[in-house]
Amino acid sequence: MAFLARSEHRLGVLALLDGTARTRSDLEAHTDATRVTLSRVLNDLTERSLIEHDPSSNAYTLTQFGALVYRDFDRLLGTVAVGQALPSVINRLPVDWFGFDLQCLAGSEHVGTEQADPLAAARVVAGAVGAADSCRSLLGTFISLPMYTFGEAVRKGTAPSVTVIADAEVATTMTEDAALRERWEAIEAGTDRTTYYRIGERVPCSVDLIDGETVFLTVNRHQDAGFDVLRSTHPDVVAWAHATIESMQAGAVPLSQAARADD
Repeated sequence: MAFLARSEHRLGVLALLDGTARTRSDLEAHTDATRVTLSRVLNDLTERSLIEHDPSSNAYTLTQFGALVYRDFDRLLGTVAVGQALPSVINRLPVDWFGFDLQCLAGSEHVGTEQADPLAAARVVAGAVGAADSCRSLLGTFISLPMYTFGEAVRKGTAPSVTVIADAEVATTMTEDAALRERWEAIEAGTDRTTYYRIGERVPCSVDLIDGETVFLTVNRHQDAGFDVLRSTHPDVVAWAHATIESMQAGAVPLSQAARADD
């Protein structure tokens, strides 16, 4: 790892060879290394069995070992990039629960941080729900604004297709708080369908999948009140969110049914 970290040109050559063979002239055209530097880099990588040269085609390729090393190193760099981009959130992300590499969040947006309003992030999520055609949510943290926005859309007859799965703790809040219960029951009465569901387990963060292409991840702050919200459109994050919500819904029961059982 130190060998690669000490030279951007070594890592650059491995990146260029990831999944494809390239001639020396092709490598020269795609790197800013001098010919002398490139020669040294190719020799160093070859000596360490990270790449190999085929004299018949004059092409370089990654060895099996080189491909493994490069992908592990690239994953590490991606993880570091997430930590640099999200220093206040990184240690609270439930990485063991995520079914995607943490580096997939390197390009995510930490929403609402540019405003002093403590509800700025919640307003972003609520706005996305209000503008969506569909929203599927798995709640490990209860935020009231999206529910209010959805309720208003139901009242106006412009509601998107919404399914909400509350974890055990959030479901308890939604059934025991009289005002909240009245609100979600009114929403279901207005849509004439089951919108809210309950599962019997806790989930470590909330997941909102908007129109099947944008994911909001909401994580609680351990010591301070409030929460942080990340927005991602990475395909791996979207695919994980879809699969996770599908799996949770398969074992969920309507919240109205659970509420009546608890009465």
